[in-house]
Amino acid sequence: MKSNIRTIGIDDAAFQREKSSKTFVFGVIIRGYSLVEGVLRTDVKIDGMDATDRICNMISESKFHNQLKAVILGSSTIGAFNIIDLNSLYEQTSLPTITVLSHLPKNGEVKEALSHLPDWESRYEILTSNPPILKMEFVNQIGRKCNAYVQQIGFEENNIVKNLLHITSYSSAIPECLRLADMIGRSFKSFTI
Repeated sequence: MKSNIRTIGIDDAAFQREKSSKTFVFGVIIRGYSLVEGVLRTDVKIDGMDATDRICNMISESKFHNQLKAVILGSSTIGAFNIIDLNSLYEQTSLPTITVLSHLPKNGEVKEALSHLPDWESRYEILTSNPPILKMEFVNQIGRKCNAYVQQIGFEENNIVKNLLHITSYSSAIPECLRLADMIGRSFKSFTI
């Protein structure tokens, strides 16, 4: 894998549940771990079911689509419980996709939180049909050993994913494209749409 691989990190904006029905989703395109080449934006419904299609459209309609080599998400949920179908995202964009989590989600707590939504069974079905979560150890660019919980689809083997994490993560266990998408999203804390 080339060290200047182009990836897109995708994360949602902070939102105020009582004031917002939607939230922004940002995609940050970075080459390697250091060269920011673009920022994309879309929006999704909070607790909606449109995240997969909205993210696919954001990527596919951008000038970067044919240059990207991977999609990196902070989770398979966005905008509270708007579930991302990782299999569909991969099929629609033809881009290998990973989620990077700092800790393992507690399935019982997730199921309990989902159960308050009227269509929780279909959301839970999408979550459980996504690839399994695996613990991965890798070394970032400054040589620090890192641990992350990762879902992946489209990569032939997990060592390729570890190499991707190594190339795209500078000083933490989070790839820079995802870290920047998160930072942009946090800056919208008091913004409502």
